[in-house]
Amino acid sequence: MNCLKTVLLVMMVLLNLNLHQPGILFAALGSGETGDIPGLSLKEVQEYAVKHSTATQNARVDVAMAKKKIWETTATGLPQISANASYMNNLQIPTTLIPAEFLDPDAEPGTFIGVKFGTQHNATLSVTLDQLIFSGSYIVGLQASKIYLRLSREQLSKSEIDVKEAVTNTYYLILLAEDSKRTLESSLQNIKKTLAETKELYKAGFVADTDVDQIQLSVTEIENAVSSITRQVEITYRLLKYQMGFELEKEIRLSQTLEDILNEINSKELLTTEFKLFSHIDYRMVDTREKSLTLLLRREKTEYLPTISAYLSHSRMAMRDAFNFFSKEKWFPSTAVGLNINIPIFSSGMRGARVAQAKMELQKALNLKQQVEDGLKLELMQARSAFTDGLEKTQSTKENVILAKKIYDKTLIKYSSGTASSLELTQIHNQYLSAESNYTRAVVDLLNAKTRLDKALNRL
Repeated sequence: MNCLKTVLLVMMVLLNLNLHQPGILFAALGSGETGDIPGLSLKEVQEYAVKHSTATQNARVDVAMAKKKIWETTATGLPQISANASYMNNLQIPTTLIPAEFLDPDAEPGTFIGVKFGTQHNATLSVTLDQLIFSGSYIVGLQASKIYLRLSREQLSKSEIDVKEAVTNTYYLILLAEDSKRTLESSLQNIKKTLAETKELYKAGFVADTDVDQIQLSVTEIENAVSSITRQVEITYRLLKYQMGFELEKEIRLSQTLEDILNEINSKELLTTEFKLFSHIDYRMVDTREKSLTLLLRREKTEYLPTISAYLSHSRMAMRDAFNFFSKEKWFPSTAVGLNINIPIFSSGMRGARVAQAKMELQKALNLKQQVEDGLKLELMQARSAFTDGLEKTQSTKENVILAKKIYDKTLIKYSSGTASSLELTQIHNQYLSAESNYTRAVVDLLNAKTRLDKALNRL
């Protein structure tokens, strides 16, 4: 195993955290502005992302739309007033035939006379008031609009949790990459120093040229690894800003270190916190879905009920032979009040089929609710198991790093005194980098498990 494993690890982490969006990543890459660079803690990053990310902003718009939807539904049952104005110009007044004896008693029976009724210019102004008195669909619709608002708010909470999870994973990834970079840079300095000493020994004839080449090869590999991980750090910073809704061209830095994050982990609390199913956002959302489908079933049943509405209409009509509607000539009023009752009687089984479908949809929602409940409990068990494994592996790999560093330091002394070969030194150095890589992998697993456990416990 060589030093490139650390870089490969970081790249694999990018994939495992669902952050693999090459187009976005490389489009975000660019130069930043200089000046004061704010240092952000994990909590500050989460709070900023919740406020400014596109997903949460759109979710807040959905909540506002749901509030307007409630008023829209409410307004359909309130008085509705409409006005209408019409004008008609009879360019040719229609002719109506009437029996001639109506006008002339002496006229021959069976003969007709053409008569024109009406005026050339006609205008009507009307105002109508409609009021819904009873509608089962309206009553259920009011309840459903409130459920819709509740679902929108829960979707906002879900979006906030997802955004927090995404930026948390990226925050951890940056810290891990920067920690790996520091390790590689430290190793590079040491190996370069060894290379310089070996070259001097070679010039003095104490070592062979293959010893110089062997160490030079290690130096080149580590330099390539440092360059690669430096680019990964820059790209991941850009990704974090993208997820936060932060300007890509402005620079930020992280105020916390990997050790700070690890020290904040309260393993006892995470492993013993009581699981509250009914407060978990995923369970609340399926519960709300069940309620919405219950209302849908109730609405379909109300289609069997009558709908009652009333209206009041008042109009004024003017009939003129000339266009002089603004004169003092009389307008003729007309007022009517009425009641409409719509009673459904027979629909060839259509309403019954719709009720049956609504019942089936509700049963599916109940099945999904039970599945989500079982799934959340299973996810909690798996998350706690993964977190426990992560704690154990992190501790053991950390001890291995200390041991590998100790071995490397001793081998370096032996090499300086001529009792160890350059090949042995290179192998021990790669062993040390491998131990560092394993520790980094263990920390990745632990932090991912912590985020997963926080989400399972609805703590994000």
